[in-house]
Amino acid sequence: MKKVVTFTITVTALVLVIYICSRQFGNVPPLGRILNPFTGLIQNEDDENLQKSRVNIGHLGLTESVAVYFDNRKVPHIFAKNTADLYFVQGYITASLRLWQMDFLTYVSAGRLGEIFEGKFFDYDRTQRRIGILEAAKASVKMIEADKETNQIITAYTKGVNAYIAQLGYKNMPVEYKLLNYRPEPWSKLKTALLMKYMANTLSGYEEDYTMTNLMLALGEEKFNTLFPGMGAHITPVVNDSTAVLNRSLIHTPKPQYLDSSFLSTGPIAAASNYDPKLGSNSWVISGKKTRSGNPILCADPHLSLSLPCIWLEMQLTAPGINVYGVSIPGTPAVIIGFNEDIAWGITNGSDDVKDWYKLKMTPDCKKYQYDGQWKDVTYTVEEIKRKGMPTFNDTIYHTLHGPIVCDKNFPTAQPEVFNHALKWALHTPSNEFLTFIQLNKAKNYTDYSNALVHYFCPSQNFTFAGKNNDIAVTHQGKMAVKWPGEGKFILDGTNSSCLPSAYIPQDSLPHLLNPLCGYILSANQQPTGSHYPYYYNGYYSENRANRIGRLLANDNNFTPEQMKIMQLDNTSNFAVDALPVLKSAVNENNWPDSIKKAFVQFSRWKGAYDKNDEQAKLFDLWMKKIRDYTWDEIKKYPFRSKLPDDYILLDLIRQQPDSYLFDKPETPEKEDARDIVTNAFLSAGREYLKLKRKGSVRWGDLNRVAVIHMTNIRFFNRQDLPGAGNPQAINAMSSKTGPSWRMIVELGESPLAFGIYAGGQSGNIGSTYYDDFINDWNQGTYYPLYLFRSKEEAKNKTTSTWMLK
Repeated sequence: MKKVVTFTITVTALVLVIYICSRQFGNVPPLGRILNPFTGLIQNEDDENLQKSRVNIGHLGLTESVAVYFDNRKVPHIFAKNTADLYFVQGYITASLRLWQMDFLTYVSAGRLGEIFEGKFFDYDRTQRRIGILEAAKASVKMIEADKETNQIITAYTKGVNAYIAQLGYKNMPVEYKLLNYRPEPWSKLKTALLMKYMANTLSGYEEDYTMTNLMLALGEEKFNTLFPGMGAHITPVVNDSTAVLNRSLIHTPKPQYLDSSFLSTGPIAAASNYDPKLGSNSWVISGKKTRSGNPILCADPHLSLSLPCIWLEMQLTAPGINVYGVSIPGTPAVIIGFNEDIAWGITNGSDDVKDWYKLKMTPDCKKYQYDGQWKDVTYTVEEIKRKGMPTFNDTIYHTLHGPIVCDKNFPTAQPEVFNHALKWALHTPSNEFLTFIQLNKAKNYTDYSNALVHYFCPSQNFTFAGKNNDIAVTHQGKMAVKWPGEGKFILDGTNSSCLPSAYIPQDSLPHLLNPLCGYILSANQQPTGSHYPYYYNGYYSENRANRIGRLLANDNNFTPEQMKIMQLDNTSNFAVDALPVLKSAVNENNWPDSIKKAFVQFSRWKGAYDKNDEQAKLFDLWMKKIRDYTWDEIKKYPFRSKLPDDYILLDLIRQQPDSYLFDKPETPEKEDARDIVTNAFLSAGREYLKLKRKGSVRWGDLNRVAVIHMTNIRFFNRQDLPGAGNPQAINAMSSKTGPSWRMIVELGESPLAFGIYAGGQSGNIGSTYYDDFINDWNQGTYYPLYLFRSKEEAKNKTTSTWMLK
């Protein structure tokens, strides 16, 4: 009887295990499948895709043989005999290395995450549809298909991706598909377009219209412009023509006539944005007259969220008429930032405000809105939002002349501060940015570069350029509306047609610069022009990195690539350098305890560098935070999320207006001045710093821990707790989750001399040796040589493995 009971229990347990392992519970996939030793997760531990020497995919779309040479870092150097095969193989190779990443980001962009994650991301998906990304991608596909060259290339690329997907079984499927229990869809032109829109959204997602409107109403025009000038005194513009007529509206923003207390009553607190306005980049170009070799040097390091897999994939593309090296965005053809034998180019975020909100006057049923004294019909579309494990949801989205209404009676919680407001966004305009990069890849000179840029619309970007003939240039490129002063900085009146743009700045009038006398050009998300530019614009510009780069470039005429590496890794905050003498001179130590006086003496030696081993950078950050808190306390009490004035505004007040009312604390009987604020701020910051020091290390690298996060945020897939040098205000703009995503230095001469690195690895397979093998070197400031091979023979002799695709 005992044996029977034991047997029964054993069989029952086995049946239960089999049942559990074959079923999916919530977001947990069937364990039997992922633990299967022949097809499950263990099969993702090798580098099968990177070990092959011959791949037969000719029957899937190749017309001739293609050679792919992998170097020791598994960078593919693709040699094709025609353009169609080149991009077919780029698609195939990219999918073999990064399929899940590129596919997943299309779900992120299109608002489809609920199809993967059961019971999650419903509001996110609705918002993505309502801001118009999927609709914009579909419109761009139509424009792409109308251009013969772009359509042929993206068609070939799509076929290459699908050729890889067609031979993909469960065994060799990326691990994320297994863990999340879904399969890759066929690739399409729409998916490629969605990836470009994803990047556009990433770089234009910051909004301040609501906050700035409230600040203008609360402060009044004069105080508003004192604290939030359109253009401050401490700027290093990308392009500066001081000989033109002064455009005062770029400095002083007038209050629009329609903007009064009745237009925008105090509403809900605006939700904090996930967008980081410090996401930007550095790029600078030096003419041969300032380099040791006499050749031009271009440097580029775009700053983005640090992710695994990295947003970039390194490669060389070679076919008749093209030989280019650099980084691509997985899922899109061509090289996005890179160089060929004749030119090099970099890209930084233009940081313009390309999203405008219009307050509408609507009927209660949302069927009509008022426009120029008449009632116009609201149009609508219905978005089908699929949800894993739940019924499909049909979301009705209303549209006006101004754009879609994101937050309405059907979705009141999306962004309540802009309830019944329409969004006009440059991203909604059909565009074909792919053609810009396709033509840049083949460009031979400044004329080719200029002709390529005309296809680029959104978001605005600064394209830096170096030519082998020593031409250097920059263009602030994008579709920029002709605006009246203040237009787009505040919530706009949707009832009046004068608030809708009717023209755009002509291409030849966009800010641009060619061969300046100083011999260098720099771009770091700063103001695109000085105050003499004839058109009004506004945005989210950052001057600190540009100021530092400008000072360093002006002080030498014998630059080398090695010096450029040192510059890209520079950890000094230009603001800290400027602020330290002003702040230290304002300090009164008389009533400080000895421990704070001692801390101040040690701190006084600090030079403003956020180096890994530095122990004073944290104290400066604490000090500045206290100074901001004590000075801007009245602004922070407003009943809406407030933007604080720039630190240089604060520094100038301390230096030039130490008795300003802003330094007085209304809750105390005494009248405080800047000296009191600065002194008390250091006393408080010093105590906090010493307490932190007693608990552990105050070395900057121990406090500034950098994380490179997998897109699923599964901790095991991340690289975390890296000791980081740098600061968002330094050239080496490192923070906990953002930083230089790709560092590139190119000297153009008889043949390019180039160096680069990104935070990641070539493979998206978490079990691969090449998944994150660049990260330690990247974090330590190491660079790899970048090889632009001129022939298959040269590539074969200097690489470690070969794919022959037939």
